[in-house]
Amino acid sequence: MEDLPDDLLLEVLRRLPPISLAASRVVCSAWRAAVDANRLLRADLLPLSVAGIVVNPLSLGSRFLCRPNAAATIADDLDDIRNTSRGIFNRFDFRVSDHCNGLFLVDDDVQHVVNPATRQWAPLPGYPPPHPCYPHKLFSPTICLVFDPAVSPHFEVLVIPRLRSELRRPREWPPSPFVLRAFSSRTDGRRSMGG
Repeated sequence: MEDLPDDLLLEVLRRLPPISLAASRVVCSAWRAAVDANRLLRADLLPLSVAGIVVNPLSLGSRFLCRPNAAATIADDLDDIRNTSRGIFNRFDFRVSDHCNGLFLVDDDVQHVVNPATRQWAPLPGYPPPHPCYPHKLFSPTICLVFDPAVSPHFEVLVIPRLRSELRRPREWPPSPFVLRAFSSRTDGRRSMGG
């Protein structure tokens, strides 16, 4: 790599997607210098600072911690994100069950995907009944939020069946068929994959 001409290195770096380009800066000091000196990373695609963090103390719900000057720009307790019938969240009654690239998957009576920076939310429809291959008592789902704004403005929520820990025994895994349920904001609906 040290023998690679600078112009060739720059040509390779220019072809990388922003996430890979940012990651390439940690390869070595020469690569970092090449990326920075040629301003290959677009500033508008990079976060300028961390405005706050969400913590989930055990059984205490979620808390948003931020500097006082950031509270005006981000919904610090998500109180102002409203449903027409009632407030979706209050300070002590929500839990962030997953997050991805700035979006939160929030548990309340119903699940919501929330963007605290834009103060927008999207309620998710109720879960369909469990697949017949998976008796409800045997499985507890793992619910994951998937979102990459560099690829698409849409998010997906995946419901992955997981065998309860007390029932795990050495056996063939995954059982056939393995059905993964998903919700997509693109179609505003649920679908099953696999099986």
